[in-house]
Amino acid sequence: MASLPRVFRSLTVRLAVLSAVWVSVGLGAAGCMVQALITVQLTESFDGRAHALLSKVAGAAGYGSDHQPELNSDVPVPEFQQPFSGYYWQMETSAGRAVSRSLWDGRISPAGSVREFGSPAMRDGMGPRNEPLRIAEREITPAGEEVPILIRVGLSRKPLDEQIASFRILIISSFAIIGVGLVAGGTIQLIWGMRPLRQARRELAGLRAGQQATLSHATAPSEIAPLLNEIDALVKQNRDTVERARSHVGNLAHAMKTPLAVQRMALEPGSVDYSLAREQTRAMEMLLQHHLSRARSAALLGAAAVDSSALHVAQNLATALRRIFANKDLELDVKGDATLCVRVERQDLTEMLGNVLENACQWARHQVTLEVSRRGGHILITVTDDGPGVAIEEHDMVLARGIRLDEAKPGSGLGLAITRDLVALYGGELSLREADPGGLMVQLSLPAGMPAAHSIHDR
Repeated sequence: MASLPRVFRSLTVRLAVLSAVWVSVGLGAAGCMVQALITVQLTESFDGRAHALLSKVAGAAGYGSDHQPELNSDVPVPEFQQPFSGYYWQMETSAGRAVSRSLWDGRISPAGSVREFGSPAMRDGMGPRNEPLRIAEREITPAGEEVPILIRVGLSRKPLDEQIASFRILIISSFAIIGVGLVAGGTIQLIWGMRPLRQARRELAGLRAGQQATLSHATAPSEIAPLLNEIDALVKQNRDTVERARSHVGNLAHAMKTPLAVQRMALEPGSVDYSLAREQTRAMEMLLQHHLSRARSAALLGAAAVDSSALHVAQNLATALRRIFANKDLELDVKGDATLCVRVERQDLTEMLGNVLENACQWARHQVTLEVSRRGGHILITVTDDGPGVAIEEHDMVLARGIRLDEAKPGSGLGLAITRDLVALYGGELSLREADPGGLMVQLSLPAGMPAAHSIHDR
């Protein structure tokens, strides 16, 4: 599709052109209606005069001694006596014809067929010297006569046409002036109305250039002020995110100094201590995981999440975990409704469920179950294992960072703590309970998203 000309990329120009089109169409239609009404009114007034003259001629019409049509009395209209004055009458019968002096040797020729007896009519026609006429005609039968007389009175259309043309020019010029005024006024209004947007654009440029810290809202219209507030909030959020990232990098660098120094000493030639080096490596790994998790969680603050199917994510994780723990006699059961979605980024949901499922698989004897269900406005994800479980008084310790109840088990002790932080970040809740008849039950309550299109059950 061809791109618009550069000038039409302006919203002001687009609205002004659209306004001009609508004003032109509207005023054009109104002008045509007004012109049509005026034309009808002028024509009816003109026809009324022709009818009045027709009545006068008809009242004086009759037959002469030679049985030819003639006026039995005078018609007091001077124009009928002036040749080619534009006022004409004509009487016709099968036996002859009589005309006004003004018609001279011409005749009135109406357009169309002759009307029936007793039906007055107005028609256009031609007069002497091809003069356009408005013709009033009717048939009368004088008293004592049997042969009707067809009487026509013709008036020159020139005065009528001149009046109509004069009004047409007046209407066109008046409506054109009104249209130009409306378009000009609308354009000025648009330019003035768009002024806050242009001001906001300049302030955004200044904000990007570092010339100002925030956008001004005091004089902004109520329709634009919320947008400026959101932009300010977004800028502040980005600044806070950068500042938090710098802080985390500094904290990580500071925290890594001591383990690195100890590890360097443990690996010095002549005094190599592999046990101490491994211990410091593990400590650095925990520090890295801890600070990376905190940095990502902090960066997500205020970000918009997308809907993710909890069952789909759990099924993918279950497939991987079945391979990892293939040496254990372990049954991993995932069930629930795939249409239930959580308002959580898929990557974060994968990390949450991955930490919980991996922890359950490590401690389970034979059975791990994950079930997805709905509770009000939240989705409840329940992971149960048949392992030794955790005493109620030790639940807080399990969720603490870097603490493991069994040092023989692999891991860093950060999985459930990171999961708890991520769940809280999305406005959810993580809780530990005793499973029935034994083992540990981990429940994640997360905000519900829009339902997906279909449902699956995987076992």
